[in-house]
Amino acid sequence: MDLQGFSVDQRVAAGLHMVEKPDKKKKEIWFKSNGKYLFLSSITEEKLYSQSFDMFQHWLEETVINLPPYEKLMEIIEFEGSELFE
Repeated sequence: MDLQGFSVDQRVAAGLHMVEKPDKKKKEIWFKSNGKYLFLSSITEEKLYSQSFDMFQHWLEETVINLPPYEKLMEIIEFEGSELFE
């Protein structure tokens, strides 16, 4: 995931993962850490291609900018995260 161009805590950036859902025609962003994942955001292909500007980059930026600090994110994933099945 390309997060160049804006400041992101590297510990947060390391846990971010893009998940493709071709059957549902959407993309999702998850945060993964300590054997758990936390769903953060999704966008449909229809929404991605319906705008005259770079909706993909906008979606990434909005998702990452609105994340809590790393320490809070770790608290949230500990209590609300789902176990990874990989």
